[in-house]
Amino acid sequence: MTKQVLIINVTRMGDLIQTGPLLSRLREEWPDVAIDLVVDCSFAPTAALLTGLRQVISYDFTRLLDDCRTQSKSLVTLMQEMTAWAVPLREAGYDRIVNLTFNHQTGLLASYIGAPDLRGITAGPDGSPIVQNPWLSYFTDLHRHRRFNRFNLVDLYAMGGSGPGAFSPLSVTVPADGRAWADVFLQSQDRTARRWVAVQAGASDVMKAWRPEYFGRTMARLSRHPDVGFVMIGTAAEAESIELAKSTYRANGGAVPILDASGQTTLNQLVGLLSRCQLLLTNDTGPMHLAVGVGTPVIDLSVGHVDHYETGPYGPGHWVILPDLACSPCGFDQICAHHACKDRLIPEEVATLCLHAIGLAPFPSWSTGVRVYQSGADADGLGSFILRAGHVDAGVAWYATFWRRFWYEDFTGKPSQLTSNSEPAPDHDHALAWIKETVQPLRRLEQHAQHIAELTRRHPLPVSILQREQVLLRREREELLTRMMAHSATSPATVAMIRDIHNDDAVGLTMLADRHVMAYRRWQQRIARTRKFLSAVPVRIEKRQRPLPMVQNAAAG
Repeated sequence: MTKQVLIINVTRMGDLIQTGPLLSRLREEWPDVAIDLVVDCSFAPTAALLTGLRQVISYDFTRLLDDCRTQSKSLVTLMQEMTAWAVPLREAGYDRIVNLTFNHQTGLLASYIGAPDLRGITAGPDGSPIVQNPWLSYFTDLHRHRRFNRFNLVDLYAMGGSGPGAFSPLSVTVPADGRAWADVFLQSQDRTARRWVAVQAGASDVMKAWRPEYFGRTMARLSRHPDVGFVMIGTAAEAESIELAKSTYRANGGAVPILDASGQTTLNQLVGLLSRCQLLLTNDTGPMHLAVGVGTPVIDLSVGHVDHYETGPYGPGHWVILPDLACSPCGFDQICAHHACKDRLIPEEVATLCLHAIGLAPFPSWSTGVRVYQSGADADGLGSFILRAGHVDAGVAWYATFWRRFWYEDFTGKPSQLTSNSEPAPDHDHALAWIKETVQPLRRLEQHAQHIAELTRRHPLPVSILQREQVLLRREREELLTRMMAHSATSPATVAMIRDIHNDDAVGLTMLADRHVMAYRRWQQRIARTRKFLSAVPVRIEKRQRPLPMVQNAAAG
């Protein structure tokens, strides 16, 4: 019998494009699978660009969320409207639902439609949101340990919605009408044969947008090469940024006419235009993922709260430039008064990388204060980034490599094909001493939780004793949590434990108590595995004094 999967993804253009490898992975898992996709009405045209879908199902989720925020209708009324619309989906009998929109409303929707296999945000027995699947739980808590994260959102979607498999690139269909429009647009305005560089100087969030005047300076430097032409893209809302980039371009000697398609293209036309360009220079935007999907190389200027490991261009053939600052990337809830990260990226150096990306110059030299990465795919079939210029903190690099392998093996039950750390952690002695110190407190927590689970099985239920024991357990846990979160060797596993504790989908006090016992046991086991690895890596005194790793002027491979 054909398997049926429903994916719920209702937020942004980029998120939709990034589900493409999940569709491929599902077809690898079940070759005859029928996949339906629920989207917001505004993103139905974007969803139509994806391949491998049986149908795209749209609903006005924007209105629903706005009404929830403004309380113009009661939550009960809104949920009644949504569930009435979803009756055919409930009757379809899906084998799996993958909810990739992490809010309460879609969690209720996923649980209402129902399936034997629910993944992502769902509703618990009391209606509160819970997260099903370890990969999607990891994604939910990513902000708490993003220093060490090396999983792209694309892979978290694919692994969480399906499982491990062969690498699959982003891929979107280039509509014939869009391609034809792009050809006419380029030829009618400038018939000179050129290497077209698309430029998006704006973004939906000013925090993640490089300064428009820097785009203008970059284009001016590029225009010295006679074979390069420019196409501005973006929405009408980005007109001010685009005009500033263009005026700066002219003020800095830019002589090549700029083709401006911003605010003029349909989605199909934008996709066609990107497919005809040799490069896209951009902030982290939805069109960036469209360009990746049509095979156009991207240079991603990663500033503000953007972390390229999470949302950078996926798969081989792209570049990321980002500032080397202690505060970068900043938190999503932070308001920055200086935006100094944007000034670290030098337009003239960005221009030279653009020329290198389109085959017109060697890999450039770089000033201090930036890092440059080349995108790729690793031995586990996941997206990756290779440092080509700049330096990284030795401790962050070591633990990022360690946790990348750790979570892959923990969540899949399969050995990672990546090479493990052969050098000891920079804080090896301190980390090992700390983990040894945690052995007894962790064991006591599990024993205490086990005692509470045993109390829940007594008749009559000893309510006052249970309440007292739960208070004591919570106090023990909170005292240990602060210290566990402060150490690179224990904080990611601790974040996972907190999620396990708060995923309260258990029915009944005893089941809930048993779930907590298992959460504390997994925490112990993960910390024990960390200790085992740290103990196994040979300590070489002479190598522990090395300076931070540096990469400069690396040849592109």
